Amino acid sequence: MTSKQTNTAYFDEGYLTYIENARRIIDHDISQVMSIVTDIGLCEKIKYVLRTRGKRLRPIMVLLSAQSVGGQVETVRKLALAIEMLHIASLIHDDILDQEILRRNELTANIKWGVRDAVLIGDALASLSFYLSADYEYEIMKIFSQTSVKLSDGEYLDVEESIDTRKESDYMETIRKKSASLFKTSTQCGAIAAKGKRNEIYALSEFGENFGLAYQIKDDLLDIAPIKDDLPQDIKMLRATLPIIHLFESAKPELKEKLFQAITANHTQNTNEEENTLNMLREHLKSTGSLRYCVDKIDQYVTNAIASLEPLKESPFKGYLIEMANSLKLKYKSE
Repeated sequence: MTSKQTNTAYFDEGYLTYIENARRIIDHDISQVMSIVTDIGLCEKIKYVLRTRGKRLRPIMVLLSAQSVGGQVETVRKLALAIEMLHIASLIHDDILDQEILRRNELTANIKWGVRDAVLIGDALASLSFYLSADYEYEIMKIFSQTSVKLSDGEYLDVEESIDTRKESDYMETIRKKSASLFKTSTQCGAIAAKGKRNEIYALSEFGENFGLAYQIKDDLLDIAPIKDDLPQDIKMLRATLPIIHLFESAKPELKEKLFQAITANHTQNTNEEENTLNMLREHLKSTGSLRYCVDKIDQYVTNAIASLEPLKESPFKGYLIEMANSLKLKYKSE
């Protein structure tokens, strides 16, 4: 079977069932985490944080990467759990820095208990991640440590850069560390734990990084692009993401100044002003070609991700990885 055939052959009930079953396994394992932390004071607060269910993309990629090189789910379940713990820890720290109020329609830890406790919860989950990964070889522990540093550095770069001076290269470095590094760790370590060959480990590592880059660009684009109907929670908190950076670079000086003033204006409790600013951004994202540019970038990284899997043998699991990548693509409408 060719890669092109693999691309479509498994997008059926088998793929959807696999994802559903994988999430069920991961959710079950997360529920068992409490037995590890029952004797610490943060137990109930950790339980609150863990009860919200995410997409589980990163731990699913651990499972798929292991299976795509001939491994078994049972051998990497603890590793998948470790990845998800590190991801949740990073989200808690993100929420603190961004002063987020809600995550998945629940109060964030920093709002519910304050910054001090939120920091401690995030630290506890990160430590738990390292504890779980310690059952695997040294190489995996080393990668986890390096990834933890990259996540912190990526977050620092994200909050440090100014919206009017940031360049695309700065943005790409940030999301490579802040977002793509954890996807890369998921696929790379899944393959290592399953005793994959060196070329298979490298292939899956490249897949994870390219997937992560496409994922973050799409996430940032959907915050403001015309293809999303709801407003960002707070227009003031718009980061210097790729659509904004490209828009600023493409705009004439007078438009750039107008956009900067609109984005940085204080819209507190004024939904109409927020909506007007967002509508203006949407209009110029199209007229300057910034929307098209970002959609093409996503396609580019998805293509790179799929191409990187060429060394892997054909299997349903390789097909599922390809489907996960293809799901990131966006349809662009010029009208």
